[in-house]
Amino acid sequence: NDVKGLRHGAPYSWILVHAGEKTAGPDLHYARGFKTIDDIKKNLEAACSGVVSCADILTVAARDSVVQLGGPTWTVPLGRRDSTTSNKIAANANIPSPTSTLSNLSSLFQAQGLSTKDMVALS
Repeated sequence: NDVKGLRHGAPYSWILVHAGEKTAGPDLHYARGFKTIDDIKKNLEAACSGVVSCADILTVAARDSVVQLGGPTWTVPLGRRDSTTSNKIAANANIPSPTSTLSNLSSLFQAQGLSTKDMVALS
């Protein structure tokens, strides 16, 4: 995996390119979202290098999206670390396809230790 524009070993798996999750089947339609996160990360790195993870950026963005659409707000615990590796095979095996059946979705969530209720809440 190549790390775009960052020091070797930096914990920014979201920015890993070519062989990682960005090229996994379920993620192929999210190029614009990846670019947005990459742009935010680039600006944050210029302001305060090594402080904010892509995992934190995604979590805050998800919370803010829910609030923007009229949903509840919540406190986001910050300080997550990004992975230094990326696994396309695991992403293809563990991220459901948009055409997944209910049975397939239930199986995938159960394999992660999650219930049907969890699946509905997270969907």
